[in-house]
Amino acid sequence: MKKAFVFLLALALLLCAAPGALAFRVQLSSQSMKVDGKPVECQAYNIDDSNYLKLRDVAMLLNGTESKFSVTYDEASRTVQIVTGEAYVPVGGELAPGEDLSDTARPSGQTILLNGREEAGLRAYNIGGEAGQNYFMLRDLGKALGFGVEYDEASRTVLVSTGKSAPAEARLGLTQDAGREYLDKIVFLGDSTTYGIGYYYRHGYTDLCPPSQVWTPKNGTMTLSYYATAKIVYPATGTEMLIADAAAQAKPEIMVITLGVNGISFMDKDWFIRDYTALVESIREASPDTKIILNSIYPVADSYALQKSINNTKINAANVWIEQVAKDTGVRFLYSFEAVEKDGKLPESLQNGDGLHLTGEAFGLVMEYIRTHALP
Repeated sequence: MKKAFVFLLALALLLCAAPGALAFRVQLSSQSMKVDGKPVECQAYNIDDSNYLKLRDVAMLLNGTESKFSVTYDEASRTVQIVTGEAYVPVGGELAPGEDLSDTARPSGQTILLNGREEAGLRAYNIGGEAGQNYFMLRDLGKALGFGVEYDEASRTVLVSTGKSAPAEARLGLTQDAGREYLDKIVFLGDSTTYGIGYYYRHGYTDLCPPSQVWTPKNGTMTLSYYATAKIVYPATGTEMLIADAAAQAKPEIMVITLGVNGISFMDKDWFIRDYTALVESIREASPDTKIILNSIYPVADSYALQKSINNTKINAANVWIEQVAKDTGVRFLYSFEAVEKDGKLPESLQNGDGLHLTGEAFGLVMEYIRTHALP
């Protein structure tokens, strides 16, 4: 009896862990779809209550719209390449109905490149085996590629609207110099690496921004994990306020957030992303019209003493997380890390003595970067 029990237990565990065992719910979707108000037909699967469509079908449906994108596939590297703004070239078979292959659905192991950079935020399943197709979550595609996805419960219809969603990319690209007028619209929220903007302005660096545009706690620093309870000094009154309360009162046109350098010493990826996302959502709820920009963490110099806790390897990882938060929440990401780095670290000439904080000249480079990577 004991041997039989052990055998059955082992068999049960084997079946649970078998590659063919589905840990997700898959079925053909019965919902209708409209693109910019026009009914369309294409095969879709409902996977764990979300609609998944063939990437090439979506590209075909959006061809000729503001949200068009091209799709190519490199067989050797098993890499899907998506380029926004380019016309899609059909390969045949787009929008054609097919049989129900729900039982073949497996998470896709292919690499996805969006505009040349690896895109880890697009959830995809391969359906149909080796000769099958990649099916992507429609809402993920909408966030990443720049089209809206809504659902009308009454008619059970998925509504796709082109050119009306989050930007195709979170990262702000190179622009013409937006000038001083652009900087004057910004409130800077952050830790001690933000406090220096107002500090150096008071000490003659007038290419920076005055303390009236800088929100930091009274002690000059802030840790991401305390986002909900930390109080900043509200410049207009000098009183201490919660971040969300200050945003609700000031309703700034643009907010640049620089946070996380303290958090990376003890926060893991999930914790970091969860708290940063919650911070963004709390600000957006308090001031819906504020344009939010998540700024990268700056590099540290070799002379920084606490490299075990905070180093450029951790900073690089956290900057990827911050960009992911920007993509997931539909705000923008500013990679100002590159404005002050050389060979992946902060040059000694741009650190103010502790290896972590920037000099006035370094902040000047950051301001120039902000002006030349402006919001559209």
